[in-house]
Amino acid sequence: MVPPILKGALVPGAFTFFLLAVTVGTLLLYRKRQNAGRLLLTGVMLLYWVMSTPVLAIPLVRWLSSDYSPVQSPADARGATAIVVLGAGMDAYRSRGDEVFAGNREHSLRALEAARVYRALQRPWVIVTGMLGQEPRPEGEEMSRTLVRFGVPADRIVLEGESRSTHDHAIYVPPLLEARGVKAFVLVTSRQHMARALGAFRLAGLDPVPSSPEVYVGSGTWHAELRPSSAALEASTSMMYELAGLLYYKVRGWA
Repeated sequence: MVPPILKGALVPGAFTFFLLAVTVGTLLLYRKRQNAGRLLLTGVMLLYWVMSTPVLAIPLVRWLSSDYSPVQSPADARGATAIVVLGAGMDAYRSRGDEVFAGNREHSLRALEAARVYRALQRPWVIVTGMLGQEPRPEGEEMSRTLVRFGVPADRIVLEGESRSTHDHAIYVPPLLEARGVKAFVLVTSRQHMARALGAFRLAGLDPVPSSPEVYVGSGTWHAELRPSSAALEASTSMMYELAGLLYYKVRGWA
């Protein structure tokens, strides 16, 4: 597995990538390579401006990712009797011996999409996946609670708490589907992540029906779309990460 700090250093849009690029550009200014330094710093500034401005960032994400029609009815689901919603990670906060876990933005969007698809189908199973990094608590537990708040019955939720990556999902989820007699299922993950997830499951011999939440939901005002936004930066950064991740999976033969 690639260390998180190395992932951040390689992904445009990440904070570590920004710091490293600015550091290199600044050093070039002081080493009599001012033109190279100016070009690098200007390029980084423009890149982050584009990636954080909704009117530019969201079309970029849509251009770089495939479009998947959301599941709206049982016909769209092609006979699916289960929904597999992939974990998106959680944030852990600690203070003076206490800790709290909270789902991030993508966690909430995937939960909303899974709950919406659940309402469109006939009481399907909902399999939630994921272990929170090196933490002892599966992130699927928090996803389960979120889904219950969104109206999914607890007795229809199945927790898969072993996987730590997309590759793992395609290993640990199939036995849970087989045990419940599921032949077809809807796969819920972000649009940016869907290509890699579909590749992993198809390599495992499964052909899920994709359904993704919206990439970005703004305020609807034109001036807000022109202002840099952390949500837009997060969406475009995740797209850059997924492009690198898909290439890595292709090289490893995982997708």
